[in-house]
Amino acid sequence: MANADREGETRAREWTGAGGGDRDAPPRQRRPVRRWRPAACALTGVLAAGALGPGIAGCTRAAPDRSGTAAVEARPIASAAASAGAAPAASAAPAATPPGAAAGWRFESSLGVQIEVPADWAVNDYGCNMSDRPTVVRAQVYQLGCLTPEKPTKQVAQIGADAPEEVKKGPEFTRRDVSLGGVSAERTEGRGADGRHFGWLRIPSRQILISVRTHDPEIARRILDSAQLVSVDHNGCPDRRPPKAAHPGARAAMAPGDPASISICYYGPRGDVLRTSARLSGRDAAALAAALNASRPGPNPDVDPKQCLHPPAPPPADAVLLVEDAAGKGAIHVAFSGCTGRGLDNGAQRAHVNLPIIQRIMIPLGTGFTFNGDLSP
Repeated sequence: MANADREGETRAREWTGAGGGDRDAPPRQRRPVRRWRPAACALTGVLAAGALGPGIAGCTRAAPDRSGTAAVEARPIASAAASAGAAPAASAAPAATPPGAAAGWRFESSLGVQIEVPADWAVNDYGCNMSDRPTVVRAQVYQLGCLTPEKPTKQVAQIGADAPEEVKKGPEFTRRDVSLGGVSAERTEGRGADGRHFGWLRIPSRQILISVRTHDPEIARRILDSAQLVSVDHNGCPDRRPPKAAHPGARAAMAPGDPASISICYYGPRGDVLRTSARLSGRDAAALAAALNASRPGPNPDVDPKQCLHPPAPPPADAVLLVEDAAGKGAIHVAFSGCTGRGLDNGAQRAHVNLPIIQRIMIPLGTGFTFNGDLSP
């Protein structure tokens, strides 16, 4: 993605980021957008590296235009810790949360599917200005539309929407029917003309395609072998957006002051399927909890309807934070991308959401995001 300072663009929706954008964002007026690199990016880069291992460094924030719309880019440049496509059908025979990944490998999940990838692969280093680093790709949309070509040296494992036309055919490729927990799938493998080993796992009933391109056929095979449908992923996130809590037992504070962990479950502004997830612990979890508890009480005001079209009802929360401490578990729903209904909600109280909180939630995911209106602290 281009990073020219003060670059003006005219779009109905502006999206940058390692994870692309969201086609479901609410409609807005067309306004020019100016982009610059703020000093705050250094802080968010350090936070993401702490959460996910060395690697996310830098971001690009779009200045709010007259409609109050802005976008932020999370730029992965080294190893870290969905393509967002059509939502899968209702879960059928999903697996429970699997045991930990093998040494040197890690789990990645999106759209109710979970795979293992080499632990040193990057996240969403694909599309705009991609490097030659191996990468997993998930929860990505607009960045895929850039003209940066994929080189034969690139290794990729992608979870995205079904695209049967992308599956290669020919005598060098073998196709067979397989089953994922009782759900029918189609697996195709072979060596491409560029020398890489290709693999695809189509799950037609879920409208999902896992595609792999590697130098080593064993790595491609292992990634495809690891695929499974899960109702709860490795970070504890349900494959479907949980209902908003509303019960007397919810915590008096927005979050516990000393959480053991916070799972970030990102569902996006439309649809209920999990797009991707991350888990914070230690100082990163405590820092997010402190930011949540320091937020101003009450929901954010709605964006001026003259600048942002209000939907008939507020959209669902973009993310759900599953917080765990010695007292138990709780959920905090976070809404920020819409024009209405924005804020934090733990079932007992509501508070403002702001840009620093959104950065602490979204940058560990390695995916871009957008927001409306003035969300300064």
